[in-house]
Amino acid sequence: MSEPLVAITVNGPVFLKGVLVVVMAFVLFVGSVYLLLAAVFGVRMGYLVMAVALFGWMLLLSAMWTFGAPGTLKNIGPRPTGPGAGAEPHWQPIGFGVEVASPQFPVVDEYPGEPWREPVGGMLKSVEPATTAIQEFLAERANEELGIEVARHIPEIAGGGPPQEFAEGQEPIQPTQFVVQDLRFATSGKTSLVAARAFFEDGGPVVTVFAHHDPGNVPAFSWAFLIASIIGLAVHLPFLDRAERKRRDVLTGGTAPEWLGPA
Repeated sequence: MSEPLVAITVNGPVFLKGVLVVVMAFVLFVGSVYLLLAAVFGVRMGYLVMAVALFGWMLLLSAMWTFGAPGTLKNIGPRPTGPGAGAEPHWQPIGFGVEVASPQFPVVDEYPGEPWREPVGGMLKSVEPATTAIQEFLAERANEELGIEVARHIPEIAGGGPPQEFAEGQEPIQPTQFVVQDLRFATSGKTSLVAARAFFEDGGPVVTVFAHHDPGNVPAFSWAFLIASIIGLAVHLPFLDRAERKRRDVLTGGTAPEWLGPA
């Protein structure tokens, strides 16, 4: 059985702009607050106040992302596109061909008979995303065989450029040019499977395509922010407490540290 190739393309200029925006936002919004705090409390104390406030605020925000709140849904934090951490639930094709077999999912040998079932009831909502995933998979494979590279288009308003141009006769195959029929669903253990027959609308062999449902990992980034916020707060809070005690001792009659000039 052939396995799908997963390609991740990063648009260099857009990615660089995104990095610069994040860095500049951090310098502007966090740096300006630190500058004011440092002028009042000093360099070290100002940093600790800012760090504890920042991680405390991130703790509350990431907790809402992770667990939700009254009137707030869960998993509304960072949700990047594409495979990997934070991926949305999706149908992932695992093989195609005129004849397909799978040691991992032996049930594919029985398609289209039992235990494969036509979509009914709750399965109907999976018909469109499963069909789209199969069409996109076949179009990607067809373009690979034809040697046509299709880059992900980013609109100009989002920092991208004009649509990709192709030479005459080298236009890419579009997903909608594949006809998908005989869609059936089955399960193998706890894994949901879908199978269908598909063919190119301008002619070609009828191939069988199988896909499994990947539940994704949407909460991954929400949990990552929550854990990082807890660690950051736990690390900085004792130092802030210690610095505040020393400052209070000075204000209540202790000896002030040596004056070394403006903070």
